[in-house]
Amino acid sequence: MSLASLEFEDVEQFTRAFEALFNAGDAAGMASYYAEDAKLLAEHATLLRDRDAIERFWREATSRARAADALRTIRLDEVTSSGDLGCAPGVVVVRIPSGPKLSTKYATIWQRDSDGRWRLAVDSSSPNP
Repeated sequence: MSLASLEFEDVEQFTRAFEALFNAGDAAGMASYYAEDAKLLAEHATLLRDRDAIERFWREATSRARAADALRTIRLDEVTSSGDLGCAPGVVVVRIPSGPKLSTKYATIWQRDSDGRWRLAVDSSSPNP
């Protein structure tokens, strides 16, 4: 999967789709938005360096979330781009019925591939203080 443009409305649609894929436990669907050589940086995880590793990461994360009956929502704050690169920061909130609400800030870097489509190149997140 990829995006045809990096306009705010298109990235917002992606955000809602990515949120739904997470909550449904669809790690393969989530990973399909990443470039083959994408990087993912997350708390308590080593740097992940390709789409297969990212899919495994999301499979484990969605499994833990589903076991806790957690619901994950994403707020997209802005989208900027120049040439073949773009950035989209925001906030992810995970609500666990029997536990705390977890808030994480994120920034995704998007790249336009040779086919003109936009894919996630870097996905970085860290907890909100």
